[in-house]
Amino acid sequence: MAALFGRIVLAMVIGMLSLGANTNSNAGLAPCSLLTVAEVEQVVGKLMGTPKADQEGRAAWCNYEFANGNDALEVWVFPADGIERGRNKSKKPTAVKGLGEDAFIERGMHGLDYVNLFIKKGETTIQLSLKETAGDEEKLQTLGKKAVGRL
Repeated sequence: MAALFGRIVLAMVIGMLSLGANTNSNAGLAPCSLLTVAEVEQVVGKLMGTPKADQEGRAAWCNYEFANGNDALEVWVFPADGIERGRNKSKKPTAVKGLGEDAFIERGMHGLDYVNLFIKKGETTIQLSLKETAGDEEKLQTLGKKAVGRL
């Protein structure tokens, strides 16, 4: 499981770094501060430990591992133009109402079994990535509303 998780994170880091390259930074915005542990557990399920944050260049993320060993969630923070770069990499973006005019959901970016929600607010784009599961789009939108409220 750890090896698979490592490959997933590596693929997402490689792909997401291109979203944050050549743009302004979002200094001081900690991706793990956008959602509380209680919020994530209420929507997705019991966590296995504390979420872990990391950063590479101008992209920062928070990784949530779940006790069931199946679910996975990541919250990414990019500069504002990250949403357009995400849309350009998306095979089939679907607009999402209620999270700003640019918000969209897409599935399978980078060939992974994740659903991604992109939201832009001001100078920041956030991406919530949830491993495909029953009700995944609703879960992402619920968490997205909470996260964007903290930007």
